[in-house]
Amino acid sequence: MLKTVLVPTDFSDDSSLILDFARGLPALGVKRVVLAHVVDASGLEGPVIAHKVDRVRDWLKEVAPQLEAAGLGVEIRVPAGDPFDEIVALAAEMHVDAIVSGSHAKSIIDQLFVGSISERLLRDAAVPSILARFELMRNVSDASKLLNRFGEKVILPTDFSLSSSRAFTRAMEMPKGVIKTMYLLHAIDPALTGEKLRRTEEGAEFHMRNLQAMAEQQGIVAKVVIEKGDAAHVVLSEIDERRATGVITGTRGRNAIQEALLGSVSMTVLRQASCPVMIVP
Repeated sequence: MLKTVLVPTDFSDDSSLILDFARGLPALGVKRVVLAHVVDASGLEGPVIAHKVDRVRDWLKEVAPQLEAAGLGVEIRVPAGDPFDEIVALAAEMHVDAIVSGSHAKSIIDQLFVGSISERLLRDAAVPSILARFELMRNVSDASKLLNRFGEKVILPTDFSLSSSRAFTRAMEMPKGVIKTMYLLHAIDPALTGEKLRRTEEGAEFHMRNLQAMAEQQGIVAKVVIEKGDAAHVVLSEIDERRATGVITGTRGRNAIQEALLGSVSMTVLRQASCPVMIVP
């Protein structure tokens, strides 16, 4: 279950969007937020670092009431060091159930030469990431509504791998009533034909019906969707066709080089989805 969530923030123009987005976390069962900012201590002496930490803490105290007003308990943390390393360490220390962040939907070239902390987190962190594109958050009047509505129509892609099984398990662990309708989605290799295609379709149908039964035991209206085609394209098409409000998917944790060579369904979906995405490692 999602009880405690880490919300890293900074002083960028997009930081207010993340805070607005996070106000919708109670709809997913979240009770407590760790609101954090990492002070870059590179080349700084102790007194300077301490002064920066104090300034950041004061700023976080000013914005914390926005989350408290949404019914969330807030704990403020201001570590100093490398942002990625400190966020991962803080997530482990505080035993958080997920990390919330935004994505600029950077291209693979941008990732290789510029980097993206949020996308590094979803590949390498040990806990799920809950993300939405900043463009998506800007285009709604209240970003918290993206999470308030997350469970109304959820797409859960599965290829029956361990990664997708963990995503399904995480969905089943959410409080009853959070997920109302779930589309269990499986994409079949478009290159398959004849007898091999028939056996693959039958096997997929069998596995999907089992998942459907488990979801319905949790009070979720579950629908099975099996489509032939490229996995990322199939998922994005279903998001648009169903007007999905959320996606829960697994990831195999590929790094940027591997993704450039092999592709990644979860990363492609994150960069283009018209709804928030929960990515489960």
